[in-house]
Amino acid sequence: MKSKFAKFVDATLGSCLIFFAATAVLRYYTTLELAAVSGFAVAACACLLMHVTGANKRNATRLSSAADDMFYELMFCAPRAHAKILHDGLKSKYEHTRLHGNAVYLGKTAAACVFDRAPTANDTARIIARAKHYGANKAVVLCKTPPDERIDADDFTVTYVVGNDVYKLFGALGCLPRKKYSPKKKNRALGLSAALGKDKILRYFLLAVALFFVATFGGLRWIPLVCACVSAILCVAATVASIIRAGRSTENKAPD
Repeated sequence: MKSKFAKFVDATLGSCLIFFAATAVLRYYTTLELAAVSGFAVAACACLLMHVTGANKRNATRLSSAADDMFYELMFCAPRAHAKILHDGLKSKYEHTRLHGNAVYLGKTAAACVFDRAPTANDTARIIARAKHYGANKAVVLCKTPPDERIDADDFTVTYVVGNDVYKLFGALGCLPRKKYSPKKKNRALGLSAALGKDKILRYFLLAVALFFVATFGGLRWIPLVCACVSAILCVAATVASIIRAGRSTENKAPD
């Protein structure tokens, strides 16, 4: 998972590259000043479009704080325990609920939990096969993240319940797991270390060069010039940090 700072660097560098490409193309058809303005508009529109589409995807799969805590708690349970929790919740409302293996059965419907990863086509196929074995013709797959691939089978229906909807279902059934574990708070030093990672050196360098070019191209405008200086400083800091980490790694590997 990228840090916010790393995402900012990637977006800034990408914006500069789009700006230069658009300006270079438009320069053949108009003046340099108008090409630069048009290139800026193209880069801004591209970034806005990517941000909007990316935000829609993130919002579709983003978990609420309570749902995230529930899935974190379920990470410490075995797959059969997930089915047992769901079985206990359904059993309190429907007496004919049955538990077979890692799935819960109610009438002709089977429910299975896949919380450790996005359900694959093989996971769904196995759930369908087991469900048919016990006489079900419909399967409900509860998962934390939506499946990358969905499969269809004749005379069988598969439905996916994802993310926050799983939390709402467990809450409605009164079978939310008791909180025993909590994630460790993130260390800010680790975030800073990631921002000064070895893979960021080239990005900071390209960003500094691009911003210096923009500052010179625009008559040494002070805003891009300051940003270019900051990028150059970060490039140097990331280089020094990488050298220090490499030295420490060598010392640790050296025999006593």
